[in-house]
Amino acid sequence: MKGNRRKCPLCQATLNGDKHSDEVFPAISFVYKEHGLFFKIMLLVSIVIASVSVAINILLPRSGAWSIFILGGLGSVWASMISAINKRNNIPKNIVYQVMIISVIVVIWDFLTAWKGWSITYVIPFVCCFAMISMAIISKVRKLYVEDYILYIIIDGLFGLVQIIFIFTGGLTALYPSLICIVTSIISLSTILIFEEKRLHAEIKRRLHL
Repeated sequence: MKGNRRKCPLCQATLNGDKHSDEVFPAISFVYKEHGLFFKIMLLVSIVIASVSVAINILLPRSGAWSIFILGGLGSVWASMISAINKRNNIPKNIVYQVMIISVIVVIWDFLTAWKGWSITYVIPFVCCFAMISMAIISKVRKLYVEDYILYIIIDGLFGLVQIIFIFTGGLTALYPSLICIVTSIISLSTILIFEEKRLHAEIKRRLHL
């Protein structure tokens, strides 16, 4: 039995005799194990901040339920960080996930703070623009294949066009962020459709198993 095993992988019986020191399969490293101490410290700090803020808020009830916002902020940071870590090997996909998560979080925060419209007016348009620009730059710098990021650029571009709905519904307090986002989305989608039409068609067929 090759490898440094104590038990048989089939019957789980204890192995006897000399053990081979050379492992057959390489050891796979996990980011949570490699940086385990960092995540433990971050988790402890988050628990301390949450506990202390709730305790102080209970002692000072007249100041309002401000501890809820601290708990929500900590939850938002952890949600974004976990997604970024899990999708770290696929940068374009990671960027799209971050856009979705940030958009949902800011809309929830805007709703909890009596809805001022800042989430759909400023944050979401600029996040979409930053995602499309950064995705284009990263793809060129890292020399990624078009097939690796083409669908993610389209998803982000279509998500940016959602701002058209907000413009017609009148829920925006300023137009220029949404207009910048819409123009960037149109340019991005047009570039893909004009110059990468065949690869886009092939990638859609491959993804949908057509």
